[in-house]
Amino acid sequence: MQVNVCQVCRSQVGIHHTVREMMLGTRDEFLYWECSVCGCLSLSTVPVNLDKYYPADYYSLKTRTPSFARKMRDLVYLSRLSFLVNWRKRTDLDVIRNAHLTKKMTLLDVGCGTGTLLADLRELGYNARGIDPFVPSDVSDCHGVRVERKHFEDVDCDYDLILFRHSLEHMPIHTLRTASQHLKRSGLCVVCIPVLGWAWQSYSTDWAQLDAPRHFILHSRKSFAILAEKSGFRIEKVVYDSNEFQFWASESYQRNIPLAEMPRPTTPQLRRMRRLAKALNAQEQGDTAQFYLRLA
Repeated sequence: MQVNVCQVCRSQVGIHHTVREMMLGTRDEFLYWECSVCGCLSLSTVPVNLDKYYPADYYSLKTRTPSFARKMRDLVYLSRLSFLVNWRKRTDLDVIRNAHLTKKMTLLDVGCGTGTLLADLRELGYNARGIDPFVPSDVSDCHGVRVERKHFEDVDCDYDLILFRHSLEHMPIHTLRTASQHLKRSGLCVVCIPVLGWAWQSYSTDWAQLDAPRHFILHSRKSFAILAEKSGFRIEKVVYDSNEFQFWASESYQRNIPLAEMPRPTTPQLRRMRRLAKALNAQEQGDTAQFYLRLA
């Protein structure tokens, strides 16, 4: 599908950028359209065969065996004693805390891969399940089916919390509208996505969160607000949560080093990058954010 107009605001004013695939290191080139009105970036032509860019060892398709130590740490993280383990930052559990999820509520994690977060929550007694059309088959645990191999359009239930944890950018533009149709009236939809800001301005097409061609649409704050309203939502809260990845990965891409071959930053480098990420988040210029949405 060739994109000639902005998929969010329908503007025909914009420019194209050539972006390389650098996560796997294929260096295949893809064209993205940057809207001059709302600022979003859209993949101009979706590859016919996306499977080659989602190999069997893709991070969201990996499985992890639950451990008692992890269960106890998660339990504390989600309790009033969370300050005891805040040193071990968990942005996924931060979302659960911010959403005030209780064990009586229902959670659907959309595009969750094998459901590592779901596994943690289900061990603690939460009513949580997920869907992902790219898992080889349904994923089960001792509590039953954790992740169903299905598309969002095939879901037939409504939920208290619908979560897109860095998955919405992999999906078609209409997906957020589908979420509004499966959310209970009092429910909450949380969207964690890359956001155009300082990193895009600084690194341009080497910005690691572009992640061509897996990311179909990357939003500015303005473009996501427009999409949310068109999809039947209002934005209740925004939390910027970017980290050091935006610096060391993007700077490695500038040096033509793919993700798999990147050297890890030194401890002093990590500390400096984390301080800078914290400052950017405070200025709402971090390159990832959590959007908390209510039905309009």
